[in-house]
Amino acid sequence: MNENESHNWKKGVFFGFYAYMLITAINYFYYSVMGSALFSPGYIFLSGIAVAFLFEFIFNLKRKRL
Repeated sequence: MNENESHNWKKGVFFGFYAYMLITAINYFYYSVMGSALFSPGYIFLSGIAVAFLFEFIFNLKRKRL
């Protein structure tokens, strides 16, 4: 992994973390109002990882096209 790919991975993890936090907040507020969870813990976990890898892929693709 070169320096640009490493930097893009860090940016992807940043977006993945905030996606994870947003989904967790939505799930918490839904649980507070309705009394049951909207998303399963597995879905929350995998969505954060998927967003991180997706953004890293997009940043790498964007960097290669420039």
